[in-house]
Amino acid sequence: MALSLCLPLLAVLLQPAASLYNCSSQYERTPDNSDIIVECGTHTITLEINLCTAQWAGFNASNLALNGNHNNTQCQGSVDDSVDPPIIRYQLPVNNSQDNPCRQSLQIVDEAPDPSGPFSSFSSIQSVIITGYVDTPRSDVGLISYSTDLYYHFSCRYPLEYLINNTEIVASSVSVATSENNGTFIDTLKMGVYNDSDHIYPLVVPSTGLELRTRIFVEVKAVNLTGNFHLLLDHCFATPTPYNMSQSEQHNFFTGCSVEDRTTMTNNGLSTVARFNFEAFRFVQHRDRAKSSIYLHCILRLCEPTNCQVLLSSCNARRKRSLSPFGEETNDSATVSVGPLYTAREDVPNAAAYSNNVAPGKDDVDVAGLVVGMVFGSAAAALLVLGGWFVLKKYYWVGGRSQAFE
Repeated sequence: MALSLCLPLLAVLLQPAASLYNCSSQYERTPDNSDIIVECGTHTITLEINLCTAQWAGFNASNLALNGNHNNTQCQGSVDDSVDPPIIRYQLPVNNSQDNPCRQSLQIVDEAPDPSGPFSSFSSIQSVIITGYVDTPRSDVGLISYSTDLYYHFSCRYPLEYLINNTEIVASSVSVATSENNGTFIDTLKMGVYNDSDHIYPLVVPSTGLELRTRIFVEVKAVNLTGNFHLLLDHCFATPTPYNMSQSEQHNFFTGCSVEDRTTMTNNGLSTVARFNFEAFRFVQHRDRAKSSIYLHCILRLCEPTNCQVLLSSCNARRKRSLSPFGEETNDSATVSVGPLYTAREDVPNAAAYSNNVAPGKDDVDVAGLVVGMVFGSAAAALLVLGGWFVLKKYYWVGGRSQAFE
C-alpha cells in the first residue's frame, strides 16, 4: 500500500523538471551538436544551449555547469525564455587567469602558413585555441546506467598574426568573423597617424601635401583586448598605391630586427600599443605629380608577453634572420586599411635666362643703371674740363697784367 502511494508521488515530483518550460514536440529528442551555438568574441566567449532538449533528457539549467564546476554558481548559465526555443546562456572571458572562476584550456600552437597568403615569407605562425565544455554531474554509481549524461564541447581558434594595410588617417576596421566558431581580434586593431610624439593630435595633411622630411608618428594599438597578449609589429612598409600581393614597389620601415635609418621604433612588443615614427618622403615614380601618395601597411602579431620578449631579445643574437619578420601570415589573417598620406613635391628652380644664372629682371635693372651711370659720368668729365679751361685762362690773364705794371 505504501509503495503504491510513493510511486504516484515520485511521478508528480519528477514532472516539473520535464515540463518547466513550454517546448515544442520537435525537441523531444536526444541532444546533438546543433543544440549549442558558440560565439568567439574578442573579449568574451558566449555559449547558447538548447534548454528544451536538455529538459527532455531529464535535466534543468542548474544541472549544467562550465568545465565541471557544478558547485560554483558563477559557472552556471542563465535561462533566456524570450527566444524560441528557450536557451541556457553562458559567458566566459577570453583568458585562463586565476580570477576566472570557470577556467578553460588556453593553448598556443605553431602552424605552417599558407604558401599563397600574405604571410608566405614566414616560417611559422601561431594561433591560440581555447577549449572547454558544459556537462551534467557524472553518473559514477554502478557499472552501467540507462540514463544519459550531457556533455557539450566547444572551442575557439584565434590567429595571432594579422596584416594591417592601407592605413587611413582615421583607422577603420572590419566586422568580427564568427562563422564555424572561429574568432578574430582584427576589429580590436587600429592604426593611427599623428603629428606629435605623444600621439594626441591626429595628423592633418594640408591640401598641398606634407613637407618632405616632416616627422610622422604612427601608433598601432589593440582596443578592449584581453590582457593575455601584447602587440608586436613584425614588418611595416609603405607603397605608392593600395596594397596587393603582387606589389613590388615598397619602402620598408623595418623588417624584424632591421630598422631603416630614418625610422625610429619607440615601443614594440611591450604592451597592447606599438609606436614608430619616420620622416615624410615621396616615391620617385610620382616625380611628375604635385603630390606623392603614401599607403602605410603593418604585419603584426599578438603574442604572450613572455613570448614577445623572447622574440625581441633574439634581435641581439640573430644575424642570419635579421632581415626576416618575426613570424608568418595565413589565410586566417585579416586586414584593416590606412591611407593615403600625401607629401608635396619639392620646388624645382626655374632655368636661368642667362649663362651667369642671374634672373632676367635683375639684368634689366643692372643694364639700365650702367647706362645712367655712363651719362652722368660723361657730364661730370665735361664739367671738369670746362672748369680747368676757365682756371687756366684766368691765370694767364692775371699774369699778363702783372707784367704791364712792371
